[in-house]
Amino acid sequence: MLTMAALQAYLDQLGYELVKCSDGCWGIEHDRKNGILPRCLFLEIQDPKERGCLAVGLNPGKSNDAERDYYKKNGNSYCSFKNYWNQELYKIDYHSKVRKLIQCVGLNGPIIWTELAKCERSKETSQLPIDTLRHCTSRFLLRELKQVPSNWPIIGIGKQAFDALCYIAPERTIIGIPHPTGAWGRSFDKKLFPSGSMNEECKKHAIDAIRSCDPKAIWLGSMK
Repeated sequence: MLTMAALQAYLDQLGYELVKCSDGCWGIEHDRKNGILPRCLFLEIQDPKERGCLAVGLNPGKSNDAERDYYKKNGNSYCSFKNYWNQELYKIDYHSKVRKLIQCVGLNGPIIWTELAKCERSKETSQLPIDTLRHCTSRFLLRELKQVPSNWPIIGIGKQAFDALCYIAPERTIIGIPHPTGAWGRSFDKKLFPSGSMNEECKKHAIDAIRSCDPKAIWLGSMK
């Protein structure tokens, strides 16, 4: 198992590689000149001595003008992405809501924020092609998983990501949750945080899975 410094260095190397990716997959938006980068791999170190997790979505949402302008002004590099994450992205609803859930179920260690695919979806495409998801997952996510402690569970963000992760990583505990923003944000709030605090049944279900000696795959979105 890597030390935290070694894990950071490993993910940094992957991050530098992914922002330079020019594989030209189908259905993606990729325009470095205009600040549209492959991105969304970040190690958030909370308590390095505590058990961590991976928070895995399907692919990055559309970047806004402010984020694109930042990369155009400060360089379309992985370093620029990490700086922008520390300044702005860490506090957006997507990260704040998922982080709250992660802490509620007792995972107070590092969080690796990542995606199955690292590029935004093209506006001409209703969803990413399966070949694009397969290619990017093979090139990056599987390599991430090989270096992460085997007892770190995965939070699968959104049903499609959860379903894919159940097949990709059968040796790990995977906790699926509704996407916290956009069209599914209401479902996330209603099912998991109906009164501002986490639903106790969902919380217990997740904690039991995390504590189990055998890898579990549970979808919290179906809990009442």
